[in-house]
Amino acid sequence: MAFPHVSLLAAEAAESDSSGAVMIIVIALVALIAFISVIVLMLYGNLWFQAYMSGAHVRMLSLIGMTFRQVTPRVIVEAKIMAVQAGVGSDPQTGITTDRLEAHYLARGNVPNVIHAIIAAHRAGMDLDFDRAAAIDLAGRDVLDAVRTSVYPKVID
Repeated sequence: MAFPHVSLLAAEAAESDSSGAVMIIVIALVALIAFISVIVLMLYGNLWFQAYMSGAHVRMLSLIGMTFRQVTPRVIVEAKIMAVQAGVGSDPQTGITTDRLEAHYLARGNVPNVIHAIIAAHRAGMDLDFDRAAAIDLAGRDVLDAVRTSVYPKVID
């Protein structure tokens, strides 16, 4: 003789166990996402906020990606901020983007020196875009010294 109310209680118990397991999994996933978010904010929040406040527009995912590509994010962000603050970073003619700065860094170029040279050339009224400055830098020449020599020629006695 089967008792229908016993099987009904067993079904309710099994349902409550599975919903409890789902709830535990959901809570664990939310906790994991919160933990990862806190770590990312601790590592990159200050740098991202600095770029945001200066108008350099560097994405948080770009900062995370730089770390995986073994690029020092601080070098790229500071170079981008320098360019934006000098008025050459948002100019489409110069072509200074985060990706291009990162590519030049990965090619073992001197990113801050290139940005300083572009700023100096811009202030002197010279036409120097990022491609030309990066090419000079990767050729082994000091691009900033070349710009300075163009502005203030050296006199050899």
